[in-house]
Amino acid sequence: MGNNFDEKLIDEIKLRNDIVAVISKYVQLKKSGRNYVGLCPFHNEKTPSFMVSEENQFYHCFGCGEKGDIINFIMKAENLDFVDTVSLLGEWAGINFDKNSTSKQENEEIYRKNKVYEINREAALFYYKNLLDKKNGGLNYLLKRGLEIQTIKKFGLGYAHEDWEQLNKYLLCKGYNQNEIFMAGLVSEQKNKNGYYDRFRNRVMFPIINTTGKVIAFGGRVLGDFQPKYLNSPETPAFNKGNNLFGLNFAKNEVTQKHQIIVVEGYMDVISLYQNGIKNVTASLGTALTKNQANLLKRYAGEVVIAYDTDTAGQAATLRGLDVLREVGCKVRVLRLSQGKDPDEFVMKKGKVAFLEEVDNALSLIDYKIMLLKKENDLATTEGSVKFVKSITKILKGLTSPVEMDAYIKKIALESRISIEAIKSEIYGNNKYDRRNNEKKQILDGNKYRSKHDRYTNKYEIQPLKPIEKNGHLEAQRCLLKLMTANKEIFYKVKIVISYEDFVDETYKKIAQILYELYEKDDSVDLEKISNQLNIKEIAILHDINHCIVPKENVEKALIDYVNSIQKHKFKNMKVDMEDELKQLEKVENKTKEQIVRIRELCIDYEKLMKELKKL
Repeated sequence: MGNNFDEKLIDEIKLRNDIVAVISKYVQLKKSGRNYVGLCPFHNEKTPSFMVSEENQFYHCFGCGEKGDIINFIMKAENLDFVDTVSLLGEWAGINFDKNSTSKQENEEIYRKNKVYEINREAALFYYKNLLDKKNGGLNYLLKRGLEIQTIKKFGLGYAHEDWEQLNKYLLCKGYNQNEIFMAGLVSEQKNKNGYYDRFRNRVMFPIINTTGKVIAFGGRVLGDFQPKYLNSPETPAFNKGNNLFGLNFAKNEVTQKHQIIVVEGYMDVISLYQNGIKNVTASLGTALTKNQANLLKRYAGEVVIAYDTDTAGQAATLRGLDVLREVGCKVRVLRLSQGKDPDEFVMKKGKVAFLEEVDNALSLIDYKIMLLKKENDLATTEGSVKFVKSITKILKGLTSPVEMDAYIKKIALESRISIEAIKSEIYGNNKYDRRNNEKKQILDGNKYRSKHDRYTNKYEIQPLKPIEKNGHLEAQRCLLKLMTANKEIFYKVKIVISYEDFVDETYKKIAQILYELYEKDDSVDLEKISNQLNIKEIAILHDINHCIVPKENVEKALIDYVNSIQKHKFKNMKVDMEDELKQLEKVENKTKEQIVRIRELCIDYEKLMKELKKL
């Protein structure tokens, strides 16, 4: 669906939600000059590189590159789409935008989502009251599992009676129509199409809540021997199983210290761990992690610890999850419980400290795969050792760190009793164990296998890419600004021959002017002092300048080159201006004395200018 909302409405929502106030709910911001700085919520960092501009209502992280307005921030921070983001910001600002979007399709989408949220909330309250009103199988089950009433209330757990139409009748009495209840996924249609029945019956109910506190779906655990054991809501306008995680609404506030999140398999694992003080925990809605869920986890924590059940199904799910998490760039470890088949059982028996010790001893991704392969192959036999090494070398080929590669090769050699040289040969082939050199050799020797007539022709009419042109004077200005910022002696050398007015780019000129003024007052200048006088877009350019490459040796020669490049550009512009003025004056038929004098002056200046240009 498009984002065709009335621009005035969006502007009003942005105006009423000050970006500094909103982002301060997520990030501890500190005033720095004209802007605010803090630790970026989208990647792990120790030195603040996340900047918010109150003036421009814009944020920018100079560490990871994330930037945008308040809508971009909330979409990323809360994992919401555009419609839900604008709706949430509208709520915070007291704006009801349902009637103001310009698209009929968007109005319908907003209506459907909000209606599902509303019905789900009503259903969650209904299930919750069922659980606590009187003794029932659901409450008995949860108490036997060791949950406290306070924990049950915290997660809003509930109970669905065995009655086939109890919830449906209740919601109809509340004024919701049958189509809306069906749309929310709370009822199923009878096979004969003559009516509807409750989707969840005789089940303990787990409301699935998104990061903004809305009930988006339910999971139900059956009481008894009926199948399926666990049943989730179907996909609805408000719920996509592959885009959400159970318990993340609580876990997202608990990951700030360790930047670590634990992923478990089931609802009870999350709740039991939370009750025992381990709150940085969430569960996938089903056994296999999706790429969207992996990206969501990466957003909140740098490290993900997989703590699935130790049975065969849990092991297979772990492997799938590891690969998905690795693909999106997460640091991954795997928890292997020494006792008990799942985290819920372990923490109830052993407690918080013992579980956290297990987390600390969690295996790295490679070590976990090595462990599984050792179980699959008998290393006491030659055949088993060979199979083990061949399997593990396929995994090791994906490593990019030479140090890691060397450590694992030695470990595998020790485990399998196969030589290091043989393992390297299996990984790299017969190329002296350097795949990169082999690739380079193939490229360099490519002409050797082409015919004489084809070797230096463009047989396939391949169009070469045009080289990207760099404006030398602008690059010189950038490098010069970096050197001047870092060294006061360099600044004074440059100041003699170049004024800040000689910087032709407006932002470079502004940065240079600030630099010149700061050095007049202070012996030391740094990026923060300059940043305090810039807006957020100018700060981004300043950070780009700081990342440009300058020579560490022969700095004096580089300075001369930079200054000459700037002056050459300046003189060329002056030359063009003089030539234009002379052309205009030459066109005048009856020249005045002043014009004649001006022509003579221009000719003299032009001659001097050409001499200066020749020197450069």
